[in-house]
Amino acid sequence: MKAWMLAVATTLVAAQATAFDTTHLAKFKALKQCEKCDLSGANFSASAELTSSGLDLSGAKLNDANLIGVNLSGTNLSKANLSNSDLSYAKLVMTNLNQTNLRNAKLSKADLSKASLRGADLTGADLSTAELKNAKMKGAILCKTKMPWGEENTGC
Repeated sequence: MKAWMLAVATTLVAAQATAFDTTHLAKFKALKQCEKCDLSGANFSASAELTSSGLDLSGAKLNDANLIGVNLSGTNLSKANLSNSDLSYAKLVMTNLNQTNLRNAKLSKADLSKASLRGADLTGADLSTAELKNAKMKGAILCKTKMPWGEENTGC
């Protein structure tokens, strides 16, 4: 009985740790911007809310979010937390990802053409099949990062 209660409590705490702020989500939906808002754990896969360019999500918490196939081209995601998020097939053309936390992010088949990743933390991220044409990566942390040419370990 105690083991079952501990398992339920652990699950509830884990669920709260990745739960997003519903007020922030409502604000984002209304204004199409939400600087420093908490949308962690949200499911935006194929979502109309994020299929837009020029959004301002600088400093936003989008860790553990499902962003598969979203179009965030031209969006300001500087200093955002996208750790452990799934950005597979996402369109991130000319997106500002400067100083963004992309630790362990899934970026397979993502289009990062002309994106700015200056100072971004890409530790453990998978960019092995990502499009990186003209991406700016000066100062990016590449530690155990899967790149199209193999694993990169600069900045470990």
